[in-house]
Amino acid sequence: MMIIASERADAPVKKIVHPDFARRIERACDGNPDVPPLNHGRLGWFVDQLDKHGVEVSQETVRKWFHGETRPRHKPMTALAQILKVDEGWFSSGKSPEFSETQRKQHNVVAGGAVNVVAGFIQMDGGHPAFPMEGDEEAEEKKIHLYAIIRGAKYSFHISPALGHGDNLHFLVPHEAEDTVVLGVVRDTHFSVKVLELDWGLIIDSGTRKSTGYDVPLEGRPWREITSFAERI
Repeated sequence: MMIIASERADAPVKKIVHPDFARRIERACDGNPDVPPLNHGRLGWFVDQLDKHGVEVSQETVRKWFHGETRPRHKPMTALAQILKVDEGWFSSGKSPEFSETQRKQHNVVAGGAVNVVAGFIQMDGGHPAFPMEGDEEAEEKKIHLYAIIRGAKYSFHISPALGHGDNLHFLVPHEAEDTVVLGVVRDTHFSVKVLELDWGLIIDSGTRKSTGYDVPLEGRPWREITSFAERI
């Protein structure tokens, strides 16, 4: 159990009894464009958002959640998960996997092939693809799979293969890829594939936000299909 001493010598000592939940709520806020920055109205924003979900709390209550002094009961916990667009099971306990082990394995196996396909298309259209070198910290930090020069313009690509079957195809896009050009690769029939530009704004609007990234559906979204790498994207 962690204990944080107060700034005043005569003030009561505050006990941090829920440090794991405090870390999860901070993590859920990180990268969420809807949440105001720290010290810029964040606590009041949560009070207002919770009120819209029929939950009345004070800013002091929200502060205690963020500091791990207390944790929400069931109703505010559910509302917070909806507001932050995260899996409620993970948000509450930290134990519910957001992506199954099968999803992760499938993604890792297919991703390498999708990166090679895109690199081949770029090269055939006269561009210059390059894979990140071992120890490339920027590539690791931003989840960059491929660099390319196309008509003199430099690009950093994150490649996301479509997972699932039939009408349930979806992409797993990590938060860290926000500063890259995200390309979704969809295998069509036989050796035919589609390459889509996954606009980040649309990823946020249409995807389900999880602690590690977005689960983004393919169907029903106006993704732009890239039919050639001969010109700048």
